[in-house]
Amino acid sequence: MAKSEVQRCMDWLFQTQTEMESASFGKGRLSVLETLARQQAKVKDIINFRDKVDSALKSENVDDKSARELDGNYNSVKALSEKRSSCLEVISQIAALEDLVQNISTEFDSRAVHLVNTSDVTQQKGGPTQSNESLARTAQNCISSVRQNWRWIFQVMQCAEVHLRNAAGYQEYFQEIEEAEYWMNTTVSRIHLSFDRSKLLGNRSDAEAILEEIRDVLAAYLQWQTKVDYLFDKAKQVVPVPLRLKPLNDPKPVIALTDYISDTVDFIEGETLILLDNSDKKKWKVKTEKGQVGFVPAVILLIPAPCAEAIDAAIRLRLQLLSLWTASVKRLGYQMIAFMLLVFRDWTEEEVSLLQAMAAVDKAELLRILQYIEDTLIENWNGYGDFQELQERITRLKMILEEANELNANTESGGNNNLSTSVVVQIKLLENLLNKYKDFWTFWETFKCIVEMLKNPKFLLVCDKWEQLRFVTSAHFVKFWDTQLDLNSYELTKSQASLMLQETAKEELISSEVTIEEEKQELTTDTVSTSLEEEQHTFIITGVLDPRDNSTKLSLQEAISLGIVNESTKRYINPITGKSMSMTDAMNEGRVIMEFVSKRKIREEKNSYGLITIKITKESRPYTITSVVDPRTEEKLTVSQAVNNNILDTNNSTYKTESGENIPIADAIQSGLVHVTYHEGDEQHHKPEVITKTYAVHGVVDQKQKSKVSFADAIKAGLLSRDSGEYINNVTGEHIGVHDAIMKGFIKARVVTDPTKLEINPENQIVVEKLSSAKSKLLRGMKAIKAFKQLGIQK
Repeated sequence: MAKSEVQRCMDWLFQTQTEMESASFGKGRLSVLETLARQQAKVKDIINFRDKVDSALKSENVDDKSARELDGNYNSVKALSEKRSSCLEVISQIAALEDLVQNISTEFDSRAVHLVNTSDVTQQKGGPTQSNESLARTAQNCISSVRQNWRWIFQVMQCAEVHLRNAAGYQEYFQEIEEAEYWMNTTVSRIHLSFDRSKLLGNRSDAEAILEEIRDVLAAYLQWQTKVDYLFDKAKQVVPVPLRLKPLNDPKPVIALTDYISDTVDFIEGETLILLDNSDKKKWKVKTEKGQVGFVPAVILLIPAPCAEAIDAAIRLRLQLLSLWTASVKRLGYQMIAFMLLVFRDWTEEEVSLLQAMAAVDKAELLRILQYIEDTLIENWNGYGDFQELQERITRLKMILEEANELNANTESGGNNNLSTSVVVQIKLLENLLNKYKDFWTFWETFKCIVEMLKNPKFLLVCDKWEQLRFVTSAHFVKFWDTQLDLNSYELTKSQASLMLQETAKEELISSEVTIEEEKQELTTDTVSTSLEEEQHTFIITGVLDPRDNSTKLSLQEAISLGIVNESTKRYINPITGKSMSMTDAMNEGRVIMEFVSKRKIREEKNSYGLITIKITKESRPYTITSVVDPRTEEKLTVSQAVNNNILDTNNSTYKTESGENIPIADAIQSGLVHVTYHEGDEQHHKPEVITKTYAVHGVVDQKQKSKVSFADAIKAGLLSRDSGEYINNVTGEHIGVHDAIMKGFIKARVVTDPTKLEINPENQIVVEKLSSAKSKLLRGMKAIKAFKQLGIQK
């Protein structure tokens, strides 16, 4: 029973809503009044129907969903009814003007009939001695004057029609502005609601959904931009109707709608006059171009467009759209970067190996896209926390791919695998996503430039920081001119630095003649601390310089009373010349004297980050391997013998020690295990190539605490070795090189594009030759083996 009653209520509400949506508002006074009466009755029915809705909800145990649906439909119908009633009230007032037009039309008829019935012109024939010629001439002049006055009334009615059209246009425009403003803020504001990160999975569906959303949102904003631009252009044609009803403070130009001749003034249609006084609504005092001054009928004068209120409304609408559009640009950017963070995740060692094994063509394409993403976003998103995290992850992926290029430079790699295929597809989707977002940004920026071209608007879009974006009136904003000044101060400090030298080698074996390529890595670490303090300074105005003599010092109240300082316009004015300037300019010129009152620190930010500079020196010199030392017998072998005994690996360019460890051939050469002869004269032709990369480290992972600590704290806690620059896992004790630590996400770093701007004291740098220590270690191992053999001790 309850469900049936609820359903009957729903049916009645749907029927009522359909009737109101399709019902006409009426045309003409009688039709509008009848429609208004029906609507008022409908409003009473809807109000009384609330009792039936409540009764249906209470009669039986109705589920929450049905209750919310019924209540929502009732509120929707009630809101529609209220909107329709409000519109009909406005329309009825417009339709009521029909009575005025009807009255004046009836007055025309009555006046004409009255003049005909009561006229005694034909009865006045004059005396018998009066000349008929004189009477005839007078009669002809009378007829001509009657015709001219009826034509004048006709011209006055045409002038009134102009004012009628202008009044209609004025009311229609602001009605349209009001509706556009409401619906724009109601519908578009829903577009840029905050997104839910937890719903992002980082897959293809997410990318396609974001792409579709950007397209839909852009279409909505372009549609509203068209509407707002139309209203802005229309605002230029709106006549300032209110100025006809209120007394003017200053003379204003007006345009004559018809010719006019009187004893004091005469002008022609289209002539520009100066309106001096409009206190009398029927006759206005004007001054003609010839200097004549007199009173003329107000109906024949037009105060031309534009209307300041209409322009302000259009500007306000544009700024509101810009504000909403800006929020959507930000929100879509946040969402896109959050999605990219899921794609560029922290890779496991197995995933790193699979990524490094992808085809060289795919690696090159991915590196191109990665660079494109970073270059595109950094211009506008630099400093945003999630983008900084994205930069770090992009840097790690670049290092993985670049490291793979170096490891596989002399080997054929690039077998496809599921992970590499998935990553290639995902990152190519990111390029499409970024291009679509760039288009969205371009349209927004174009509209923003159009809005910014408007000079001195009544409304300002204040955006000191993106998160502080707000829409305020200029009256609210200018109140700060005489209260406070914001000053920023920056402080830069530095601490100790260290330097590490590493060396790796690559070579390609072709028989016994090869070219050796040595890479030396110098690692520099330095700590930079920044401190940002924002202080609020308060000043008071102690005096104002009198512009009439530029010497007398007046109090602020005296300056205001003398008209030197205008409180409403915030201007400094010379009463004699009338010249004025803003109070800010007057302060800068010393005409407004200020005294410092107090200083208060309102914000303080401190940040510490480390700098790691890796200097890679690549050196290639051709050489020929003459012999290879057998690590077990210390006998010299040929290249072929060493390859057959698995001592030399020609594919991976490694040498196998007695313990089974594979070391680069360059290390074996340096340790005396591989003997070579360098080609003469090639040293000058193979100059070393130096590549330097600087990373800004703002965090290091503490494995024990499972948290991220600053660079300085990592040094203190022993997570970073100042001597070697290695990352130390404080749970397992494992030492990891800087490159690997950044790739694995243990060191949070991003590339510094211009390290020359950072001042690093050379005294704070320590150089450690890692290759030398590695060589010494190998040599010590070889000497120990020899000593054991000489003593007859078996290992």
